[in-house]
Amino acid sequence: MMNRDPPATNLKDAYNAVRLDPLQSGDPRWVDCSPARGGTDVMGLLALRIEGSSPTAQLISGHRGCGKSTELLRLVNHLERENFLVVYFAADEDIDMGDLVYTDLLLSIIKRLERTLFDKGIKIDERLSDGIMMWFAEVAYGWKDEAVMEAKLKTEFELGLKAPAPLPLIAKLLARITGQIRTGHEIRKEIRLNLDPQIYQFIERINEFIRAALPEIQKKGYRDLVLIIDNLDRIVLRVLDEKTGRTTHDALYLEHAEQLKALDAHIVYTVPISMFYSLKATQLAGAFPNYEILPMIKVEEQDGSFCQGGIDLLCNVAGKRIDVESLFQTGVVDFLAEKSGGMLRDFIRLLGYTVELDQAEGGKIPITKKVAEKAFRRLINEYGRMVPDEHFDLLAKVAKNKQVRNDTQHQAMLYNLSVLEYMNGDRWCDVHPAVRELAEFKDAWKQIK
Repeated sequence: MMNRDPPATNLKDAYNAVRLDPLQSGDPRWVDCSPARGGTDVMGLLALRIEGSSPTAQLISGHRGCGKSTELLRLVNHLERENFLVVYFAADEDIDMGDLVYTDLLLSIIKRLERTLFDKGIKIDERLSDGIMMWFAEVAYGWKDEAVMEAKLKTEFELGLKAPAPLPLIAKLLARITGQIRTGHEIRKEIRLNLDPQIYQFIERINEFIRAALPEIQKKGYRDLVLIIDNLDRIVLRVLDEKTGRTTHDALYLEHAEQLKALDAHIVYTVPISMFYSLKATQLAGAFPNYEILPMIKVEEQDGSFCQGGIDLLCNVAGKRIDVESLFQTGVVDFLAEKSGGMLRDFIRLLGYTVELDQAEGGKIPITKKVAEKAFRRLINEYGRMVPDEHFDLLAKVAKNKQVRNDTQHQAMLYNLSVLEYMNGDRWCDVHPAVRELAEFKDAWKQIK
């Protein structure tokens, strides 16, 4: 169990205590919110499938900011304690989320796998490793001479190409390829064009690497290999074909599902929740039958009544960071919990905004509801800049019916967080409390009422 400072008792410490970073496993600030999420232990289900089966590809979904990364870090810790070698990384650290294709993701996976093995002191057959390296060098750049490649990479890394040294040659090559795909527009197109026609050989090279590594992994005492790729739900949602409604999400998870499932390892991908409300949701569930969705923390029931259990859980989240009783008037944190819609990220943001505004107004303690209302207005304005005008009539219908249709506009509402999913045995949806306060929504609501 990691040590943490006690809950903050002054405004300066309180502001620092409400950062948005995912919690590492064992962090004493973690609160089990599953009772207000429908009662499902998402982490436990993912782990159960990994521990009891041959390699399987699983999906985990949920709104951005709902706590997926914290749950995945708990999964990493659990699997490591069960003697699995886990390769966990956030995809947006390697890949441009505004322009991602499946080959970018696969390249990032092998780069991260190679780096993890290197860090753990796990070596595979050098001839096999060199053969895989030269395949990538030739396909990506047309390089056939290892000495020429080594000289070029040595020069680039000496000039500051981002990667820790010393690294094996294959690590430098993969770092070069993924770095150029992330930052270079023209070279990105060229590498993709070279890789795409050879996708089956590409996947086989990765699997050769995995198969060669597995015996060495097991010699180190590990049971198996698990790959966990976080933050893929941040892929920008764009419509690629107006006639069919094909999106950037479809292109990755549906059109290339077989490639994403083809790796010889346990693998967990994050996926945008909007995919499960698309016209192709059934196709996604068919391609990835093992999936879990992490819903919002309920702060209201489906009939609009308060869910005190969910509000209490969020107050507990705040209490792990801040001495709520000494810094806030009674009921203020409950108010912020209600107005967050049960989204952990927005709740933490509202706490931070409230503390910040109170400091700007002289730092009076305890913080009043009036200051919290100003903080909520700041969140309302943020959502107001994000919601397109054409969505408000549809949002009013969602608020009335608690359901979302399977079309591109409702997908966009889920993606931009103006609509949130909850679980009460059955799943249902509602409009974010901040969006409900917008004048455009209120006008649409009057019309529908």
